[in-house]
Amino acid sequence: MPQESYEYAIGRVSVMSTKMLKQNQLRRIAEAPTVKEATAILIEAGYGEGNITEEEIAYGELDLMIREQMNLTRKRILELTPDVELTGLFLLNVDNHNLKTLLKARLLKTDGEKYLRDGGFFPLELVKTCIATRKYDSLPKVYRNAFNSIEADIARKTIDPMRFSAMIDCALFTYAQEILDEKEEHGFIREYFNLRADFQNALSLVRARLLHWGPDKLRMLLLDCGEIDKKYYLESMDTPFEQLGARLNHGSHGIALAAALNDYVQRQDIAAIADVMRKMLMDILRKVRWDTDNLGPIIGYLKARDAEAQALRVIFGSKQGGFEAPLPQLFI
Repeated sequence: MPQESYEYAIGRVSVMSTKMLKQNQLRRIAEAPTVKEATAILIEAGYGEGNITEEEIAYGELDLMIREQMNLTRKRILELTPDVELTGLFLLNVDNHNLKTLLKARLLKTDGEKYLRDGGFFPLELVKTCIATRKYDSLPKVYRNAFNSIEADIARKTIDPMRFSAMIDCALFTYAQEILDEKEEHGFIREYFNLRADFQNALSLVRARLLHWGPDKLRMLLLDCGEIDKKYYLESMDTPFEQLGARLNHGSHGIALAAALNDYVQRQDIAAIADVMRKMLMDILRKVRWDTDNLGPIIGYLKARDAEAQALRVIFGSKQGGFEAPLPQLFI
């Protein structure tokens, strides 16, 4: 069960961190000439902590190995953390992926099992049951309301995948806002979700402008939990791109957002805005990575495991696809 002691939880996480892949080990895996040899190096490095079966090793079931490792990570962290709800906010991306995947699979009458991920806040079997039975009482209220609305649309045969996806994304940030307020959290976790919401809303605005969407479509995409009032995004639908940065320069990260938008105007590369966001989010977590009186080390461990899993998928995907990919960087 969850621990009350930060000292105990952080001590355990420090020990668990020593079992993660190092950058030099990742390089050895990437440089291995075959998938089989790369898998052998991975196992030799201790990935899976001895819980991977001989059959999985023999058949190179990398995705299954990663899913088992992430599921183990989730289980351990939720047992260790002094605050399950705040920690769980950082697992919700996995839940949203699974909810969207299963809903899409049900609508298309296909099997989405192989696209699911382990390591979410909600038990995977619970998520599967909710989508299959169309009953969402076991999910938090904001998710329950979103899915009841989605199911009502489906019953009316008003199926809009983009709207459904946006509703699920909005549920995550509304839920995060509720938990942050309930816990009176005003530290790095609030800063993290404030920044994510503000940058994601700015990205939605730029995409809406490029695709000539109207304000109603943009409004559907705007997330709660940001520092910048949604009205500024809606009022910027006709603002010249060169003035967007100044228009959205609000909140504690307004200057950085303005700089990213101004850079976009010069380079015409929308991905650059997302790159700035990702770097700033990682910087927030790195600042508290080794703190001893908050959830920083625990969240840092989760993100490190996630980065490790993504790196392995890139490396093995490039080997199986026969193309070269830059060596991914781990979160340190």
